[in-house]
Amino acid sequence: MEPSYKTRKVIGRILLLIMLALLAGSFWSHYTSPLIQHLAAHTDGPIRVAIFTKPAMLFSYTPTTHKARVTVTSKSCSQKEYKNCFKEPVNTFFTPKTQDQQTFWNQLGDNLEQWRFTPKRVWEYVRAYVNALVQKRTNLRPSEFLLLSKELIQLSRTDFAIEYPVTPKKKKHTLKAQDEKVQADAKPEVILPNTDADAKPLVVEVLNASGKKGLALSVTQYLREQNTKGLLRIDVLQYDNYPSVQEKSFIVDYSGKQVQVSQTSQALGIRGEIRSETSTTAICDTRIVLGKDFKMPL
Repeated sequence: MEPSYKTRKVIGRILLLIMLALLAGSFWSHYTSPLIQHLAAHTDGPIRVAIFTKPAMLFSYTPTTHKARVTVTSKSCSQKEYKNCFKEPVNTFFTPKTQDQQTFWNQLGDNLEQWRFTPKRVWEYVRAYVNALVQKRTNLRPSEFLLLSKELIQLSRTDFAIEYPVTPKKKKHTLKAQDEKVQADAKPEVILPNTDADAKPLVVEVLNASGKKGLALSVTQYLREQNTKGLLRIDVLQYDNYPSVQEKSFIVDYSGKQVQVSQTSQALGIRGEIRSETSTTAICDTRIVLGKDFKMPL
């Protein structure tokens, strides 16, 4: 039995009211949310989101340049005092269920790398946000979440600069003359864009955190060969063992030479994070830490 004219009219009005309410909500969000205005207009300056892991992190993203930075603090913060936890102004926060900072960052990095191949991760990502919104662990509005997610899906793990608190740096053993000889059966080169011929070489140290004996030396020889062939502008200052075994490889940059550091990361096949730190005691530009996942370039 078809609905009567009056019933259809009532249903039509209800649907119209719902559409008007959604439209009004959209306009209200646009004009009252600085984050939405920032994302929609792609204005200069970063968007900042406080992430309450332990220790806390500050996520900064600049829409005009698509540059992302994560600053890890040396302390834990709470939602009640989040505006006073960081030097920069912050109006948005998110508290994940996973409180450990390194675990959360690894999960986020894996999601950024694999969501295109595993659609289930998208559903888990949305569900995590909805749960956080219902449990009041975030003040991100749904419209803000959607726009911010639209920017995030364009990034990968290596697009993030990770800044950790400054830690004292121990002096490592320098290379011995006999270690500088490149093995005859070295691996084939990886073709990368040449850097500026006048640019200074990137001074690096290689640390073995994989538990595999001799890996740091092998990578040192490989990088020196790339430098000799003109494929990389790099100078390996020293190599040694890392204090502990690490599951994943990563790079710590003290120089801010993002192009050279990124090329080195690609040449070695390191897909892990590139951390950005400031240190007055650093004796090199960049530290390469080889984890258990590292494989010599083919």
